[in-house]
Amino acid sequence: MRSIIYFFGGIFILSACTFQQPAFKSYEGVEMGKMDVSKVSFTVKVKIHNPNWYALKVKPSSLDVSTSDGKLGTLHLDEKIKMKGHKETLIVAPMHVDLEKGILMKMMSFGFKDSVKINLKGDVRGGVFFISKKIPMEFSKSISPKDLNPFKRN
Repeated sequence: MRSIIYFFGGIFILSACTFQQPAFKSYEGVEMGKMDVSKVSFTVKVKIHNPNWYALKVKPSSLDVSTSDGKLGTLHLDEKIKMKGHKETLIVAPMHVDLEKGILMKMMSFGFKDSVKINLKGDVRGGVFFISKKIPMEFSKSISPKDLNPFKRN
């Protein structure tokens, strides 16, 4: 009986805690992986500050990727990410995009543009301790397609 009271008491205390959204600090780069007609693999490196006193975990999730020209595919986070509490963490996130059919020609036309606005939309699954929740996410960013060229030499 006592363990049940402790369990529900712990859940009550955790639910009473306020949540502060992690802050993006800096973009450290992207490493391109394999690319074929239906899939593009890459690893993104970013620094994020978690202002909460507890560690946060982002579980493998999927988001729709689109531009003003339409849907490109579905982005998948391949591994769980952990952000330590009250710290700035360098996150190395392996990802892949399952491309829509026939999208490769449209993506090649992006190479001639100076920037492309990428939109991400969907639910990200995150958690604290053993409690997890789906959090709706919508994010837009303009990027230079020239920075994503895997054959580019520094």
